[in-house]
Amino acid sequence: MRISTRLILLLTTTVSGVMLIASFFSLRQRESTLLEAAQAEARAHALTLKIALEEDYQTGRTLDARRLISRLRENTGVYSVVLFDEKGAVSEISNNLAPEESRDLRAAQQAIETGARVEIERQIGSQDYFSIILPLEAGGRRHGAIEVILPISYVHAHVVRARWHLAFTAMLLCLTIFVVVAIVTRLSLGRPIHDLLVGAMAVGRGDLGYRVAVARTDSELSMLAREFNRMADNLAEQRSNLNREAEERLSLERQLRHTERLAALGQLAAGVAHEMGAPLQVIDGRAKQLQQHQEVAIETRQRNLTIIRNQTARIARIVRQLLNLSRPFSLNLQSFSLEQLARDTAEVLETQAEKAHVRIITPSPEEDRCRVVGDPDLLHQVILNICQNGIQAMPNGGELKIECSPRQTENGSRHYYSIRISDTGIGIASDDLGRVFDPFFTTKEVGSGTGLGLAVSRRIIEEHQGWIEAANREGGGAVFTVCIPEIQHIARTPDSATELEGRP
Repeated sequence: MRISTRLILLLTTTVSGVMLIASFFSLRQRESTLLEAAQAEARAHALTLKIALEEDYQTGRTLDARRLISRLRENTGVYSVVLFDEKGAVSEISNNLAPEESRDLRAAQQAIETGARVEIERQIGSQDYFSIILPLEAGGRRHGAIEVILPISYVHAHVVRARWHLAFTAMLLCLTIFVVVAIVTRLSLGRPIHDLLVGAMAVGRGDLGYRVAVARTDSELSMLAREFNRMADNLAEQRSNLNREAEERLSLERQLRHTERLAALGQLAAGVAHEMGAPLQVIDGRAKQLQQHQEVAIETRQRNLTIIRNQTARIARIVRQLLNLSRPFSLNLQSFSLEQLARDTAEVLETQAEKAHVRIITPSPEEDRCRVVGDPDLLHQVILNICQNGIQAMPNGGELKIECSPRQTENGSRHYYSIRISDTGIGIASDDLGRVFDPFFTTKEVGSGTGLGLAVSRRIIEEHQGWIEAANREGGGAVFTVCIPEIQHIARTPDSATELEGRP
């Protein structure tokens, strides 16, 4: 229910209730006043007759007393006057048509016996009457009593008419109050509140250009409308500032990304130039020797040609790794065991590990529990790259451990299998942890690596919708964690060799 409607009902109900209560007490007061006036009139008539009759009885003019009662029938304002003798019997009555119940003999006898006034309110027929009985005393004895009966039904009729008049007046007043309050509240309260509500809804939808009409008054609602418009102006200005700042931030981000791309491109170009510069210099030097010394022995010529071919193969390998880093892989999906893949990789590295005095620890065949769908050749390359880096990081020997285990995301929505490769070598410098997967980043000596192995490995894992992490192990050494999703989460490619469903 709207505020204006509640206010109209509240005001109308309150005013109507107060008016009805006041009218009720006013009617009661008027009824009491009219009854008292009628009773006072009856008492006055009775007292006047008492004085006149007692004088007649005092002088012995009993007949004049009875004639006086008979003549009172001409007074239409008095219903009836009854004269009782000293025994309480009716001696004379002004209204012969009055019914028998109008003559209260017992009350008359009581007044004669006690000498006290008796007042009675009673109903005769369907009309209400008030009667007063006064004893008559003359010459030291009681001669009877006089009863004056006045109708009081007109009082009740007047009250009933007054009630209908007040009811009609109350209804008219309530209707007037309702109409006036409705018009005033609609113009002064309902419409301003509706305008403010529409404005708030418009601002809530994002239309900060909406403004509320302000009345030319100094009321609280006008002040609220002005403050609302001022708030909308501030919000519009703030949004404009935010949009401008967002555009500036976006422009800065674009410039930063462009700068980062240029830096990455420069770093890549520098890495390519560094990695290809050495073999190209060797090729150029050997070619000059062959060109300048054509009479050299065939063995020297063959050795120079072999060196040229090796350096050419090195350049081709670098170019192939760059291509692998930039283009998407065509996964040959197969179902296989990660533990078996780890053992196969360890066999390939067995000779290299023995020369470096490194012991490789792999999962036993009884621990095979991590079966995935993926490209075993590409994943073999990832494990091989990481293990070779680990072996090279332990020049004085050590231990290289490969572990496979299930893994779950924090929200529990996806399941993964992880390959954890840890070594006891020199570890990774804290400044280099964030750069180990960057292309051409390497801490090895010149000629010992291209710095593309881990970058290519991360691309392979990302193609499998997984990720790879690098960290330092407590107690020394580095640890690499490769996470591969479960079977149903691997994206199939058109070149997939096997279409698998479910988890084997």
